[in-house]
Amino acid sequence: MSRLRDLGVATESFTRGRPFIDSRGALRGQWDAVNTVYWLAGSIRPATAAEDPAQGIADRHALQMLLDAIERERPDIRVVTAGSGGTVYDARQPAPYDEESPVSPANAYGAAMWELEQLVSSARDSAILRVANAYGPGQVARRGQGVVAHWMSNIAAGREVQLIGSEQVARDYVYVDDVVGALVRVHLQRSNVPQVINIGSGRPTTLGELLRLIEDVVAPTSVSVRREPGRSFDAASTWLDVSLAASTLDWRPTVELRDGLARTWRHVRIADRHPVGNEPEQRS
Repeated sequence: MSRLRDLGVATESFTRGRPFIDSRGALRGQWDAVNTVYWLAGSIRPATAAEDPAQGIADRHALQMLLDAIERERPDIRVVTAGSGGTVYDARQPAPYDEESPVSPANAYGAAMWELEQLVSSARDSAILRVANAYGPGQVARRGQGVVAHWMSNIAAGREVQLIGSEQVARDYVYVDDVVGALVRVHLQRSNVPQVINIGSGRPTTLGELLRLIEDVVAPTSVSVRREPGRSFDAASTWLDVSLAASTLDWRPTVELRDGLARTWRHVRIADRHPVGNEPEQRS
């Protein structure tokens, strides 16, 4: 992670091509000085979790292997993961949701993310960041996820955007740099870190408001909108209470939504990343 390296913290990354354990199930590489592991390797998405439950099973299996290896070799390591603040809380309860709000996953994706949370919480030292709807430069417009990425890539390519469901459905949009800042804080603060922490903007933004902000940010580029009915896996209006992160981690979101959207649009234009793909749907 570049933010940690900028602070002088040595980091090492593992991927599916470079796994974290060797053929014997032991931790790969030098772990003597490691005190934090970030599990950010999930492959499931809201639109595909119900269609392909095998992905969730594979994620749980890989995470369990990591936790088993840590328990055997370095049980003092803190395990940190990013959960879903938008889909695990009980939407029958009024928002905003704090960390003590009832949990009742809204869809198969939320259920899968909740199961990953339960695994991580079994570690001796763990922190689960329930992240709201993260967005920002570099986000890929994938089916069922990332309304900002979808809309901006479509606008840049001269395609219409889809507004799926009611304009009044509200979400909590948090800029990627603020999420990274929270992840860094959890590493740097070695004591009094809550096991579950909400990370978001702390305020609701309706799809209609988001659309108007994006239209303003991309002007004079025109925006053509096609409205579609809601989908079964979409959650109801959700946003998070982030006061616990402020009081325990001294973390607060710093990037206002319009500024974050402007930064994201500049990235889309400069990088000329206008993925077409065959999956035009998006999730807020």
